[in-house]
Amino acid sequence: MRYAFCFALLLIVISACSTVPVTAPAVMAGSKPLVTFIFDDGYETDYTVAREIFRSQGEVACTAVTTGWVNTKNYLSVPQLHELRQDGWEIMGHTVSHPNLRSLSESRIEDELFRSKEALEGWGLPVKNMVYPYNKNNETVRRVAAKYYRAAREGGKQPNAPDADPYDLKSYSSELSFWHKMSDIRGHIDRAYSEKKWVILYQHMIDAKIKISDKKGSFVEDEQLTFMPSGAVGQFIKSFLWSMEFVPLSGDPQIGDTVTGESSGASARMTDVYYNERAAITEMIEYIHSNYPEMQIVTVDQGLDLMGIP
Repeated sequence: MRYAFCFALLLIVISACSTVPVTAPAVMAGSKPLVTFIFDDGYETDYTVAREIFRSQGEVACTAVTTGWVNTKNYLSVPQLHELRQDGWEIMGHTVSHPNLRSLSESRIEDELFRSKEALEGWGLPVKNMVYPYNKNNETVRRVAAKYYRAAREGGKQPNAPDADPYDLKSYSSELSFWHKMSDIRGHIDRAYSEKKWVILYQHMIDAKIKISDKKGSFVEDEQLTFMPSGAVGQFIKSFLWSMEFVPLSGDPQIGDTVTGESSGASARMTDVYYNERAAITEMIEYIHSNYPEMQIVTVDQGLDLMGIP
């Protein structure tokens, strides 16, 4: 009798629970699927490579500028920064000398953040947000950042929700390597879309690395490279015995191309592609356009507004 009573009671509990609907976790109010691209440090490739990619796709990005490196070799000039801003890019602070802010005294942190903002605005470039060098920050760094900026970005490998701390915005690296593939980056975008969150992707200088053979002569730093028959153009960075790194300025080099240095006359045959960040950035944007046309690509300042983050 006792067992029969317990069994009956269990049936009643199960029946009652079955009337409660099972739903997915609610999306937070204000959540929107957003993507932001940030290029750290202020490399010249933001202008020579990324600018054309984003213009051709009708999109915008951000450049986080280390002001002490502006107008120096391989970094952006002030006129180039103005042209990027005219294209709709956001110019962000990234300190004066790119230190690990977490290792500095509070007065040194103040100096780096204030002088960085002062320099950019002195060049006629309004700046509202910043990126922590090396993604390093702590409570003191965030408190000082709040005195000069609306928001600041670190690493963290998470998408951002409307309740995100604006001085602790999370981000993912979008640089490719043997361990970090395009499928990983697509996964970050997929997650942000499904959760209706804001994913921030960052990288540094835009370059490419290929495998080569039949090398003849020595390439010269910064010389223009031509790839034939594909017609692609690059700027030489360095080479090793069986590989070469360069800035991919235009076109898409193909396996079998002969690469020739314009000033050195050196040549080699391209036998494989390790990575090509120009092609990868284009692929990321096209992936968003094709799969998630309602997912907006925005600057950091636009993302803060759309997510309702103060």
